[in-house]
Amino acid sequence: MNKQRNLRGLLAALILCGSADQVLADGNLLAVGGMLRASNSLVYEKLIELAGGAEQARIAIMPTASGSLGSSKRFQAELEALGVPAEHIRIVGIDRHNYQDTMNDPAVVAPLREASAVWFVGGDQARIARALFNADGSPSLAMQAVQAIYDKGGVVAGTSAGASILGARMPTAYGVVMDTLDFGVASAEGRRGTALLRGAGLFKAGVIDQHFDKIEETSSGRAARMASYLLEQPAPGKGFGLDTNTAMWIKPSGELEVLGEGYLTIMDPAVAKKSFGLYGTRIDDMRLAMLGHGDRYDLASGEIRPDAGKQPIEPGNEYLVGNRLLTDLSAVSAINRAVLYGLADNTASRQLGLMTRYNPANGYHYGYRFEFSKRADFAAHSRFHDSQTNYSVSGVRLDIRPVTADLREPAAGAPRDAGNGRRGDAIRAVTFRGLMTLNAEGAFEAQRPITRGELANALQMTLAAEPNLKALPTLSDVPAEHPLREHIEVVVSNGWMDGAERFDAERPASRADWARACKTLVERFSGASLSKSVALQDVADLAAANAEAAAQTVAEGWLSANQGRFEPAAPVARGEVAETLARIIGL
Repeated sequence: MNKQRNLRGLLAALILCGSADQVLADGNLLAVGGMLRASNSLVYEKLIELAGGAEQARIAIMPTASGSLGSSKRFQAELEALGVPAEHIRIVGIDRHNYQDTMNDPAVVAPLREASAVWFVGGDQARIARALFNADGSPSLAMQAVQAIYDKGGVVAGTSAGASILGARMPTAYGVVMDTLDFGVASAEGRRGTALLRGAGLFKAGVIDQHFDKIEETSSGRAARMASYLLEQPAPGKGFGLDTNTAMWIKPSGELEVLGEGYLTIMDPAVAKKSFGLYGTRIDDMRLAMLGHGDRYDLASGEIRPDAGKQPIEPGNEYLVGNRLLTDLSAVSAINRAVLYGLADNTASRQLGLMTRYNPANGYHYGYRFEFSKRADFAAHSRFHDSQTNYSVSGVRLDIRPVTADLREPAAGAPRDAGNGRRGDAIRAVTFRGLMTLNAEGAFEAQRPITRGELANALQMTLAAEPNLKALPTLSDVPAEHPLREHIEVVVSNGWMDGAERFDAERPASRADWARACKTLVERFSGASLSKSVALQDVADLAAANAEAAAQTVAEGWLSANQGRFEPAAPVARGEVAETLARIIGL
């Protein structure tokens, strides 16, 4: 009898082992939207559970995205506090400085090969990508080890940059989110706007973005840039935007589950349309859903399953009646507020909001109007838990329109003297974006010489750079309260214009000034240094930086010289600067 019982137990164990191997043929992904707090036990416990449990888990931490080991060591300590033995947690020795020497070193990669889970810390996701792929695009030993963890049923996880790297393509940005609406999707990293780079490719349903709800450097209002880059070609799929301290668990079955205090925003560009032109980006009919803790989403069918206990918000039972214009959609949780309180728990059928930019030269401002509205299939659910209401919302439509300061179509605010043709279009493009300004009468004055202050303003509005704190100028003639003081500090301290003692902001900029500024603009937008040079007859007395800039910008076709004469002291017309600016940026 005991022999039969033992035999049956052995057979049952073998069957269970076989079915477990089948389930674990693919692994789990756990993506966190950044700023994961130690108190968020749900996410930590899920990671440990998927890695095999506290006693069995073998967790490798990848520090590559970060500028230091601080975040890796903190995460290690938090895992130890939850019962994972210290000897089961290893920080992989691949950082942003040594990745070229270590990403294919078997000894360095060994902790990944032994792991049941890998955790990518936050920072710059482009750094992670450089450590995962060789120069020829082939996977490094590190990437092969990460793939093996996933293939054998382990968990690949990360926060912030470590979440974005999981997708086949990932966003990386320079500047603020509105740049993607103003300048289009960037063709490479380090250029103003958002670029889509190659990711690890483990998450195949679309792009993972993070920090959707917080202001932290470039992160505020990231739904704006997602709506734009999802409509690039080749299409990257749907967008999955995570709030901070919030995770999505992608199961082997293809079901996604939300964990944590915030929301997952899902954008579907299937029927959306985008145009980009003189007046920035226009987007029609982007589909949007917002899921909270416990909600599930089927990646194959797109079906949303609200968490048990959430009840439908029926028409007539909404908490709020009507809404008002949200004037800053880049503020903390502003887009959540628009969707959850402006629509989901509101009788209103639409919610309007603005994202704006300001030029300190004369107070000019412009931006984009966002309209969130209820589609025919709109649905909202809610549940009151822990003194807060948690929502699930689907069937939202998002439309984005460029607008002037008084919320009109941009063409209505175009300069009255812009003219026609290529130069006229350039003037309209740069003045809408506030890169150059109009006078009090709304005229551009294309023939008037540009002043040095105006050139500094155009440079900084275009490049949005930081000052070099080690080379801050005195600027004795630019008082602290001058509206362009900070802009002038940036361009002088970075060496883009001269004038450390006196700047002479009202003096007309010379062609020598413009050559140096033009070279800066071209190189920072192209990501490559000007290399060609031409001999000029009249630049010998210039400062070396100005002479070199003149020779290079003429050789590369950005500026002109008549029979070898550059005329460096001559003034520069505002129209010429506007046309060159638009050409450099690709407007």
